[in-house]
Amino acid sequence: MIAKEDVISVIKELYDGKPVAFSKIKKKIKADPEELERVLNELEREGLVKKYEVGGGKAYEIFNVDPFSLIVSEIRKLREEIRKLEEMIEERQKLSFSEFDNAYERVKDSLGYAKLSDIRLELGLSKEEFYSKFRSYVESNYELIAGGDEGFVRKGSVYGIIKKR
Repeated sequence: MIAKEDVISVIKELYDGKPVAFSKIKKKIKADPEELERVLNELEREGLVKKYEVGGGKAYEIFNVDPFSLIVSEIRKLREEIRKLEEMIEERQKLSFSEFDNAYERVKDSLGYAKLSDIRLELGLSKEEFYSKFRSYVESNYELIAGGDEGFVRKGSVYGIIKKR
């Protein structure tokens, strides 16, 4: 026996502004389709759900759906997604200068020279993020050498190779 409350809660859960297809309700409840249809017909007679003929099938929606509550639930979901994205951004910004030094130690050659592009790739940062974050640190702790594919531009020259002072 399928409870009417279960059917109503499934319709509310699946409702996204459009009537919910019978097949979706059937997948969610996993019960005998004839019994489910009987319960939906009872709910329709009681005025709790409204039936629509869509294409070759049927769709249902709660008769007294509050559009405001739908909007509020969507806003809550968006807030949660934004919070997760902010956490990811904070994690990426936690790269410290010691991690830069460690990356330098891994990519430098036998003479102590390293390309800034190799260090950036080792840290997994975009060009903008890398150069804005580490510019002052590199300028104060490393010797800049002209050359390389990318780096700091000064007086028309690209300084993309560094050596520890």
